[in-house]
Amino acid sequence: MSFKNEQGIVPQLERRVGLPLRQLTLVVLLGASMGLGACSSVKLQSSAPRSPASLDEAKAYIANREKQLEVLDYELNQATIACYDRFFVSSCLDDVRLRGAQLRRSHLEVLGAASDMIRLDDYAKRRSSNKPLQPGEFK
Repeated sequence: MSFKNEQGIVPQLERRVGLPLRQLTLVVLLGASMGLGACSSVKLQSSAPRSPASLDEAKAYIANREKQLEVLDYELNQATIACYDRFFVSSCLDDVRLRGAQLRRSHLEVLGAASDMIRLDDYAKRRSSNKPLQPGEFK
């Protein structure tokens, strides 16, 4: 038992070094977790596609979309295989799946925008090619 003035029933024979040891342990654990956490990060070369700004970009995206998705699938498979060489396998696999889902979603959003742009252009062309009906004229 010890008191603030270090007197008591049983005298203290040694001082405890609890706080610095705890801080040292905390620093070592944080450093190790950060170092091992870096082992689970995922880097892919594919980036999210951007929405087309013109009709030509929309047509080019739709023409090349299948090729881009094949490249994305290949990169995701390679990243999945590489995860098994890392320390945090499950965390790495989760990161790969999440990144793949984000990229596929962005491809779907861009596909929707490109398809809408092409469809609206076709509609405008059909509408402009139709001559207005004269009174008494039927189609």
